[in-house]
Amino acid sequence: MILSVLTGLLFGSDGYYVALAWTSAALMYFIVRSLRMSSVGTDGVGGPAPRQRLQLYLTLAAAAFQPLIIYWLTFHLVR
Repeated sequence: MILSVLTGLLFGSDGYYVALAWTSAALMYFIVRSLRMSSVGTDGVGGPAPRQRLQLYLTLAAAAFQPLIIYWLTFHLVR
């Protein structure tokens, strides 16, 4: 969030949106990579168990929700 706001203050709203897109993509990648390894495993058949599949979907939802939160908290700071 800080990087997006600082970039927006230095380069205006275009810089803010570019920085927001880049930091959001990096954050989503980090969340999915770090949390997926802890929640994905296999059952005896070879596919993910239903509980682990739910954990994976929740991880993906949390990763997708983060950019919206960042935008909501920072959009009014940069015009």
